[in-house]
Amino acid sequence: MSSACPFPHFVADINFLFYSIIEMVVKKIIEINPQLVNSENLDDNPGPFCMSFGFDLSIMLQSIKNIGMVNAPLLLEKGDGRLAIIAGYRRIQALKVLKWKKIPCRIFSESQLSPLECLLLSLHDNLVTRQLNDVEKGMVLSRLASYLPKTTILEQYMPLLNLPSHESTLLVFQRLERKLDEKIKEYLARGRLSLQAAKMILEMDSEARSHVAHLIAKLKFNINQQKQFLDLLVDISFANKQLVSEFLKEYPLEKMYSTDDCLNNPQKVKAALQFLRTKRFPSLLHAERNFKKAISNLTLPKGVRIDFPPFFEASSYRLEISFNNGKELKKKMEVLTGNG
Repeated sequence: MSSACPFPHFVADINFLFYSIIEMVVKKIIEINPQLVNSENLDDNPGPFCMSFGFDLSIMLQSIKNIGMVNAPLLLEKGDGRLAIIAGYRRIQALKVLKWKKIPCRIFSESQLSPLECLLLSLHDNLVTRQLNDVEKGMVLSRLASYLPKTTILEQYMPLLNLPSHESTLLVFQRLERKLDEKIKEYLARGRLSLQAAKMILEMDSEARSHVAHLIAKLKFNINQQKQFLDLLVDISFANKQLVSEFLKEYPLEKMYSTDDCLNNPQKVKAALQFLRTKRFPSLLHAERNFKKAISNLTLPKGVRIDFPPFFEASSYRLEISFNNGKELKKKMEVLTGNG
């Protein structure tokens, strides 16, 4: 929940380009008394000023139950009488869950606030209370682009969102907002899909995006595994001159691994990655099989294993011996050296 003063950090934010504008708007907010609005008149769909996505209402629900609503939402009354939410979308959703029939709100007319002022109020109302996730940052940057030049966004707003002021970064976040479907955005917002993976998925055909993101989220790939998985898919697609979606239709990994109850999630991930490696490097699979066959003919003592270097790219191998005491180690060493 935000404090009784809706935007206290405006006074201190001397680097904010629209400081004087926002200061004036904040004075207007303080002068407007809250009005009770029927909750059914407030749309559940996020409007043009909303920048909340993938949020958990549990903390806010508990806060409202304990101390009530401290900061009234801000609304914009359209010419046709409809009400658009400027700030307080999550508060309104929480109050609806709590079955509030009437919600105290401060209401502006379109003549009092421009769309840019509404957007900036919403942005700072969010920034003063929390960190925005990557999807929300994309929402902010895409909406600012309708009102502000690119140089202003890069210089003033990218640092505000803790992002580097690079045009390439700006374009990536705007593409995340425009091109990813709601489910993929949810995975990204909730941390089930990494930002790096989301960037890679953007370059895939639209049919493959949802399929790949769902598989990553369902099998719970970690960040490194997500990159390996996507790198292999892209390499295979390039080598075979086919779309990722075409490869996944030919080899439906979800049916092959996600529905196998005999394997736990880490095992399913390992199996999926291994399958892709064999498709990407068929000669590697042949080499691995020959190596394992040769090792099996050595009749190594129990607790002794030999591992090959990744992709057989190095000349050294690794010998691992498990033992409980010195006597057992000595015995295994004697067998290995031919003295046992």
